[in-house]
Amino acid sequence: MATTLSLFDDEPLSSGPVECLGQTFPNDEARRDHFLAILREKLKDPAFRKIEGFPIGSDEDILALSDPPYYTACPNPFIEDFIKQYGTPYDPDIPYSKEPYVADVSEGKNDPIYNAHSYHTKVPHKAIMRYILHYTKPGDLVFDGFCGTGMTGVAAQLCGDRSVVETLGYRIDADGTILEQEHSEGHSVWKPFSKLGIRRAILNDLSPAATFIAYNYNMPVDVYAFEEEANRILDEVEQECGWMYETRRTTGNAKGRINYTVWSDVFGCPQCGGEVIFWDAAVDKDAGVVRDNFDCPHCSKELSKRTLERAWKTSFDQGTERFLKEAKKVPVLINYSAGSKRFEKRPDDFDLQVIEKVELLQIAHRFPTTGIPQGDKTSEPLRIGITHVHQFYTRRNLATFSALYARAKSPLTKLALLGGYTVGLKTARFLPLRWIQKDTGPMKPHTAGTLYFPSLSGEQNWLNIFKSRVASSKRGTCRVIAGGGVIANSSASTSGCGDEQLDYIFLDPPFGANLMYSELNLLWESWLGVLTNNTPEAITNKSQGKSLDDYRFLMTDCFQEAFRILKPGRWMTVEFSNTQASVWNAIQIVPERKPLYSCRTMG
Repeated sequence: MATTLSLFDDEPLSSGPVECLGQTFPNDEARRDHFLAILREKLKDPAFRKIEGFPIGSDEDILALSDPPYYTACPNPFIEDFIKQYGTPYDPDIPYSKEPYVADVSEGKNDPIYNAHSYHTKVPHKAIMRYILHYTKPGDLVFDGFCGTGMTGVAAQLCGDRSVVETLGYRIDADGTILEQEHSEGHSVWKPFSKLGIRRAILNDLSPAATFIAYNYNMPVDVYAFEEEANRILDEVEQECGWMYETRRTTGNAKGRINYTVWSDVFGCPQCGGEVIFWDAAVDKDAGVVRDNFDCPHCSKELSKRTLERAWKTSFDQGTERFLKEAKKVPVLINYSAGSKRFEKRPDDFDLQVIEKVELLQIAHRFPTTGIPQGDKTSEPLRIGITHVHQFYTRRNLATFSALYARAKSPLTKLALLGGYTVGLKTARFLPLRWIQKDTGPMKPHTAGTLYFPSLSGEQNWLNIFKSRVASSKRGTCRVIAGGGVIANSSASTSGCGDEQLDYIFLDPPFGANLMYSELNLLWESWLGVLTNNTPEAITNKSQGKSLDDYRFLMTDCFQEAFRILKPGRWMTVEFSNTQASVWNAIQIVPERKPLYSCRTMG
């Protein structure tokens, strides 16, 4: 009988005996300890560490991040055991025939599962489900070598969830037969095309950040324990750091709670040398505009951002234990709550004293001080003196975030925290026109795919961010099973699978120069302690010295690996979209290499 699932799991997970790869353990902790011991020994093997794409990190950091055999923050040495347990050897006498899937696929991105954990790009799991249902049967093994957040794994497991499959517009008979509606000559006919039941996935990505998200999506979660841990952490950090977000109302001495603080760039006038605060000089609140040209408040010379030079500040940095010079910003607006109402004000002496106190504070918890490398997307932070990861946080938010992260024990709690980076760093945007017009909220996430620092940034309260991320993570928790898939951290050119073992492949590869994953993911991975090995990263990148030809050959190696591990006559779907024809042409197989057996491209 096909294994079926229900979408949301509101029951505590069992702490009794568990079965894993044919072995039974008294509990899940014993299972993890057993396989961690095997992985620990494997990490001592120099040949294992030479596998292409092996991430950058110590044995202890890799082990701390891993949950073997289901997830290893390195190449997964248990993939062969997983295939032996769940796969079926290729048998040419068993017929397989599938026409290419030609229907248009359009799935929205307003799904709680899709939105639970953000990433630079991802495919909705329901879109992938349509392909998996078309090309596979229950129990088949699916591979995704560029898995990102693991949506292929989620899709494979939810092919066994009757309620989710029905949302795709399919009908399911009592025996699990799935039927799709076809229209012919004015008549509607339901035709069987698949069977209800989970498929199992082998997921791989070069990025530890991506595989960590994929692991959290593809393993069962005890929602009760997650909420309990999150509430405990919030209570403790509120006691430790809550004072940092206190402010005083403009009338009386009553205190309020800061929601966000707007910080403005400061420039120097080229004529008089006086400091020009961008917010004061350029944002015309009466006219409702941000002016391209404005007057110096000191000498009245007409200025523009192009003619100004940045003001700089030099201060002793606790993390690096040296003096660092970075572009100067000052607080210009505070949005705060008092009771059930919101108010706004210019930072006063009390607020400036709190900021100064935090600046002098010795942060009690560990935080990463990873240096920012030269890269195609890192020129912006380096240009303004942001040379280390921890400088992406205001001092107040670094103290609060590190206090939260130090207390986070479960993987999902850590992910909920790390996922708030889009709004919790100095790269978060404040849009003054929306603030002036009050038509929608002015606080916006960072500019996707970049490390851009806006002239007006919004420092949000990290305690509020964490609350929101906990709620989002809970909404996006879906019912999956342990053993529904395995996850590896390596190059897609070294899958760890044997020849002709897999039933279907879905790939969403990097799109040339569209996204610099390893540079962008540094902000996550520095906290995880394991970094991307970008040597085999399939992108075009001037800083890495990778041309379109390098991208071509790297992608070819990945496609060759896909061909090697796919059963003869089976299908691979490649999602690819790029506005540059040269990049699309680059992923075509190099003539002297062995061609793919079969492939469908979409996009």
